Amino acid sequence: MFENQPKGLWALALANTGERFGYYTMLAVFLLYLQANFGFETGLASTIYSTFLMMVYFLPIIGGIAADKFGFGRMVTTGIFIMFIGYLVLSLPLGKDTVAIAAMGLSLILIALGTGLFKGNLQVMVGRLYDEPAFAKNRDSGFSLFYMAINIGAMFAPTAAIK
Repeated sequence: MFENQPKGLWALALANTGERFGYYTMLAVFLLYLQANFGFETGLASTIYSTFLMMVYFLPIIGGIAADKFGFGRMVTTGIFIMFIGYLVLSLPLGKDTVAIAAMGLSLILIALGTGLFKGNLQVMVGRLYDEPAFAKNRDSGFSLFYMAINIGAMFAPTAAIK
């Protein structure tokens, strides 16, 4: 499947599969988590949820600006690290008090920022793999494999959230 593709495609596809798996696993249970753990009403939980989604889709602009200054690879690595810290903080059993709510807010900001640094810049790295003339004719099939890997991560995510 990955034959005649650049070696880096496998690693980049796997990284994005993992990121999408974590993201969609979290989204599958996020509203329930807000309501069951913190007792938030539906309106407040929905506002937190939609604000988080807005940040996830807005912050890649910041990721692109940062990549222009510091490089795409550095922003992808930094984004993965920041997302990891965010998911780690979100998974801590801190209870239901204001410290736990603040930690959850911090973790959501970290996850959104990490996703913003990671998301768009990874696609640029995939595209750059095909700048080499030996691989240029395989660009379309490479992106198809890359996006297929994303969908695999997203497909298995909701089942991972079930107890």
